[in-house]
Amino acid sequence: MASTLLEHTREAHEEVERLERAIVIDFRTEAVTHKERLLQNHRVNRMLDETAKKSKKLRSVYEDSDDVRKEEIAALGGGHNVFSAYYDRLKEVRDYHKLYPGFHAPSADDFLAPFKADAPLEFSGEEANGRFLDLHGLHHTFQNSAFGRQLDYIVYLSQLADFASIPRDKKFSKGYSEYLSVLLEYLQRFHSRVKPIVFMETIVKKADDEFEEQWSAGVIPGWEDKGVRATALTGEGIVDVETFASPLELEAIGADAIKVALGKMGLKQGGTEEQRRDRLWAIRGKSLAEVDKKHFAKGAAPAAGPEEATKREESAKAVARLEGLAERLLEHLAAVVSATKGNVEKKATLSLAELEAEAEEDDDFVEEEEEEEEEVYNPLKLPLGWDGKPIPYWLYKLHGLNLEFTCEICGNYSYWGRRAYERHFKEFRHQHGMRCLKIPNTKAFAEVTTIADALLLHRALEAKKEGKWDRVTDEEYEDADGNVYNKKTYEDLRKQGLI
Repeated sequence: MASTLLEHTREAHEEVERLERAIVIDFRTEAVTHKERLLQNHRVNRMLDETAKKSKKLRSVYEDSDDVRKEEIAALGGGHNVFSAYYDRLKEVRDYHKLYPGFHAPSADDFLAPFKADAPLEFSGEEANGRFLDLHGLHHTFQNSAFGRQLDYIVYLSQLADFASIPRDKKFSKGYSEYLSVLLEYLQRFHSRVKPIVFMETIVKKADDEFEEQWSAGVIPGWEDKGVRATALTGEGIVDVETFASPLELEAIGADAIKVALGKMGLKQGGTEEQRRDRLWAIRGKSLAEVDKKHFAKGAAPAAGPEEATKREESAKAVARLEGLAERLLEHLAAVVSATKGNVEKKATLSLAELEAEAEEDDDFVEEEEEEEEEVYNPLKLPLGWDGKPIPYWLYKLHGLNLEFTCEICGNYSYWGRRAYERHFKEFRHQHGMRCLKIPNTKAFAEVTTIADALLLHRALEAKKEGKWDRVTDEEYEDADGNVYNKKTYEDLRKQGLI
């Protein structure tokens, strides 16, 4: 019955207990695949949300701000008319069941059925059920924006959290703030889909608290001055222009040093080397506050007064806060970012058919767990295949891996199988041995494995190259038909009666 506040309270307690038991039972079942783990986490998350909702309701009931609970408990006693109160309550129960005939409290299975039903997972094809990030749109935005640059997708993933490398004068633009907002929105949404039982509010609050401490201490990389550039011309990378007598002397420190000094002071770094030198020379005898604002990069000029300085600091703090929160979320998703980079590299080497086959296997993806290496039974000492197990014996015989080839030039090193033996002539070990013998490793020395044969062949090739006359091989003869032979061939054919 749900006609009284106390009955509503009892029913809420019962539902909370049912949800708690269901969560424990669900976690006792081990989810093997990645998709099963995601579905389990989403089921538990729905039950946790309902538990929190019921708990808030119970808390408001026990606070009893309107004294309804207190009055209902007092009415149960009935004062002096106990039996009258009892029969009034009994009549109320009967009237309720007449109004709702056949009504029964739902069973545990009926109550939990909506929570146990698996909701469809909302992931794009590139995300592969939450295994990878899909940042192609943000990568395109980064490449085509003033604050970004042209780079490959995998490089973009590696430098995604490196906000300090972006020039600060380009961070105050509206496009950069929108880029950070879109990145944050995607990361938060992806995090809630992949890790639904991890509270995003806790992560954001902790990141904000740490950011406030670091901002007050001035230790955030790239924002040490809190967005308000100091007017003093001192610090690392700053060139003391007063020590130079002319622009030509200033040019002697090098173009790179001049460019670094201009960047440290917030001055424009474009133009030719002479223009950059003259721009740096123009601040001689001045503080940054006295330098003409046309020499400064956008948003880098010193504040004209306290109000402008405060406004600039607030703007810089807003940008730095977005960067800090994005870095924190990327830390929580570090494993997914690393898997995404690996997937990009892998897809670059696969064919279309292999990509389609892999997409079909995504649902059955099982995360690899570190296991102790088991000892492989290999009494014949066969080579191991790609799966770490010995290859079949027939394959071992087919490739001739039972045949040993020894190369004296390689230090009597043994090569098993004809393929390995033929390949070793182009490898470093054989090439090094030939260099030690001061013999060029050309095609003429293929299949030569002994030092004596190599030296003999080398001397023969050198003698032929020097042009020495060899009567047996170089003297020519002509038969009656006009065919030309060397002496040895001519004598052999004549003795056989062929010419």
